[in-house]
This record gives sequence, structure tokens and C-alpha cells, in this order.
Amino acid sequence: MTTPPPKEVELKLALPPEQAAAFLKRMARRRTLKGTSTEPLHPEGHKHPEGHKQQDLVTRYFDTPDFALSAQGVALRVRRVGRRWLQTLKTEGERAGGLSRRVEFEMPVSKGTPDWTRFPPEALAYVPEALRDQLVPQFETRFHRTTWLLGGKRGAQIEVALDVGEVVAGGRSQPICEVELELKSGQPDALFALALEWAAAFDCLPFDISKAERGVRLAHGVATAPVKSVPLALDDGMSVEEGFAAIVQACLAQFQANLPGVLGVLPLPLAGKGGEGEVANAGPESVNEYVHQARVALRRLRAALRLFGKTCVLPPGLLDGLRTLAAALGPARDWDVLCGETLSAIAPHYPDAESWQHGMQALELHRTGVRAAMRDALAQAHPGAWLLAMQRWLLQHGWRVDPSGGTLTEAQRFVQLAPLDAWVNRALRKGHRPVVRGARDFTTLSPVQCHALRIAIKRQRYAAEFFQTLFKGARQARYLAVLRDAQDSLGRANDARIASGLLTAMPAGTGPMRDFSLGWLAAKQADGANGERAGLMRAFLKLKPYW
Repeated sequence: MTTPPPKEVELKLALPPEQAAAFLKRMARRRTLKGTSTEPLHPEGHKHPEGHKQQDLVTRYFDTPDFALSAQGVALRVRRVGRRWLQTLKTEGERAGGLSRRVEFEMPVSKGTPDWTRFPPEALAYVPEALRDQLVPQFETRFHRTTWLLGGKRGAQIEVALDVGEVVAGGRSQPICEVELELKSGQPDALFALALEWAAAFDCLPFDISKAERGVRLAHGVATAPVKSVPLALDDGMSVEEGFAAIVQACLAQFQANLPGVLGVLPLPLAGKGGEGEVANAGPESVNEYVHQARVALRRLRAALRLFGKTCVLPPGLLDGLRTLAAALGPARDWDVLCGETLSAIAPHYPDAESWQHGMQALELHRTGVRAAMRDALAQAHPGAWLLAMQRWLLQHGWRVDPSGGTLTEAQRFVQLAPLDAWVNRALRKGHRPVVRGARDFTTLSPVQCHALRIAIKRQRYAAEFFQTLFKGARQARYLAVLRDAQDSLGRANDARIASGLLTAMPAGTGPMRDFSLGWLAAKQADGANGERAGLMRAFLKLKPYW
């Protein structure tokens, strides 16, 4: 029987640097597997008699000049630990919500370069022989590590490491401040039990990006950017519950990826050599897009939960957290659209540029306050803890338990285990009907009914995108294209309605540009029903379902 390669199971949290001292203080009072840690830590590299130690670690990462290893999801490093060297080869593996499962090979070497004779054949298979002579040091990490060995749920053993330092590539560097929880024995659920405690206490966020991946990005000069949704890799062999879990996971991944940009806690580059290619932190317009994509992720998640209805039900506490986070993002996004999109289109038609600029300054000041309120509301909602709780629920297959705490009926469990493809056909038919009804009556709809139609179109578009890989052909592409165009068009009308409300509610200070903008928006809203949107409704009615 072939022995499976060793796997590392780890949960990583991004820790705000200003919370590092508080985290150390909390851990000094924590009972470790050796006893209670209450005395000062011993010097570098010395194990404390009560189970924790401190080390200064320098790690060199090797790759080819064109980064062929990282492109294959492989990281090769040599780390100096005191007077010893350790070489490690890791694969990308699986990662979601901060939790990663990766193949890892690690062993001592005599110097600071890889020794291929020490790796087992299973590890050598990840690095073609033709690449080995091309490997050179590409970047380094330098950080101070404090570790503890803790006991977890049901006898689990967890090594906790606090890493504070930097990743360095050429003339650039970026700070590191993160907590890693490595499962030495037991079940991954024990990692989440600890992580949830710290996320609530220290505003930690689950973090999927490895130090190796950060180093590669830094070496390339690639700045962090907002993350859009991507097509899901579903297949018709999946069950309904497998499709549900994959969709929820994708929505959470998009929200998690954009959350640091929303909160303004993206890693800042430290002082480098400067000049061309230096990584820059996100500017104001980039922050707008982070907010937008985070909000899209939560909207897609809410649409997915509605789509699966009573088949897979989220517990009330997690659902309340979702609503709180979505509500926190809404006002900031509305002001971003007003100042960054709606008024930008009106500005060229206003006759007095100086007066316009004066009004915009008042609006931008208010927008800044709204964004600060958003971040305060998000901080109070502890989004990192909510994300971890959602990941734990997925890991536990929480939809198999009734939210009230009882067991599911046989009928509910039967639907969860049913083939996904047949269930999808019924779900798409159900979502198609209200769009057809609204499209037929579009020219007679009231504003409230138009808003309801926009929501129905958005939900059907998200559903069609979730299941996109289950279907092929031009009819599907055409259906999605018309839905997207209709949602965008009705969305612009909704943006105009919201903009009018925001401008009307503004106190004095904007000057005459406000009244001009309100008149412009009223005119645009008045002629919308007989133009582009009505044409898109007719186009939708001509479509033939593709499922």
C-alpha cells in the first residue's frame, strides 16, 4: 500500500498589527499542554519549559526566473532556524476561509540551498529535473515567530504561531502580521473553535494567501486588486447539497477577498528603493470597487440561500450576520455611485465648473463620513468571526441539521441528495416565470413593480450564472446577456432614484448644482420606460429557455 504524502492542515488569520501586543498578553495567560504560560519568554530559539518559544526566522524562496514553480502551485523554501537549515516543499492544495490542506515535505539540510538528495521521490515529482538547475532565490521572509502548543476540542493538539515581520523582494517589502493554527492531531473543527474566539477579540480576518504567494506578487510588483465573481466549476454528477456548498463557498471567497480593501487594512508596502513598479496601496476609486464587489458577493449569497429555499437552510444567527453586513455596505455603495458615476455623467453639461466643484466638495465630505460609518458598523459586526462561523458551518455540513436543532425530514434529506441537474432545471423555470410576467406588463408597471422586476431579474441572472457550466450553447449565452443588460438598465434607473433621494436629503452647501442634477435625473427617469428598458423586455420575451 502506498503511503500518502504528509499533509499540513492549517488555519491562517490576518491580525491587525496594533493587536499583536494584546494577542501576546492573552496567550501569556493561556494554559498550554505543558501548563500555564505566565513567565517571560526565553531568548531566540529556546523552548520555554512551559511549552512556547520565540525564534527569528529567515526564509529564502526559490523559483526559476519566470516563476515556473509558483505557476504550478509549488513553493520551495530553505529556512534558517537558529544555526540549522530546513528545506520545505509545499503544494497549493485546498484552501478556503483561511483553512488550507497542503502536501508538505520538510527535512534538515546542511546549508541555505535546496538539497535534492534529501527529498523523497514523491516530492521530487513536483519539480521536474529540467527546472532544478534554474532555481534561484527570488524573495525572502524575515519575521519573529512565537509559538505555543495548545489543547483543543476532543483532544486535538494545535500549534499556534504568531509571525510578525516582512516579506522582501528586491527593493520592495511588505509587512507580515498573522496567526497560524496548525493541526498536529485531531479534527479541523478544533481550529475554528480557537479562531472564532480570536476573531471576535482581535478583529482577525481569515487569510488564504500564503507567504510564498505574497512574495511572488511582490516580486512581480502586482498590487492587490478587487476580486469579481468567476464561473463555478459545477458538474451534472453533483448532488444538490454539493452544488449548494460550492456556490456558498464561492460567494464567501469573493467577500473575504474584498473585505480587507473595504476595511482599509490592505498590507501597505514598506519603504523600498522606489521608482518604477513599486506596489501602491488602493486609491479611492479602488476602494469603491472593493465595496461594490463585497456587496455583490453578499447579494449573490443571499440569492443562493433564497434559491435553495427550504432545501439547505442557514441558521438564524448566521443569517442575521449576513443581513447586518449587507446593511453596513449599502449606504457607502449608494454614495460611491452618486459621486463616482451618476454625477460624473452630469458634470460636463453643467455650465459653471467652479460652482460644480464647490458642490462636489460638500458631497465628497459627506461621502467620507458615510464611509467611516460603514467601517465602524462592519467592525462592530465582526466580519472575520462571521466568515469563520460560515466556514465552520460548511465544514460540519450544517444544512443537514434543522436550524431549530432537530433532524431533517426524510423528504428534505432526499432532496439534498438528489442529482443537481434535474433540480436546477426546476429552479431556473421557477425563477423565469416572474421575469416573464414583469416583462409582458413592463410599460404599465408602477415604480414599485419595476423595482420588484429588477430584483427578480437579478436573482434569475445570479441563478443562471451559478449553474452556467452545467449547460452549453448559444441560447444560454444569449439568455444571460439579455438578463445582464436588463439588470444593468433597470439598475441605472434605480441608481437615479436613489441619487435623487440622497441629493434631496442633503443640507445646504451644494449650491445650485444640486437642483440642476435633480432636474437632470427627473428627466432621465421620465423617458426610461419607453426607451432602452422596454426594448430589453421585448428581447427577453423572445428568448427560448435553454434548460
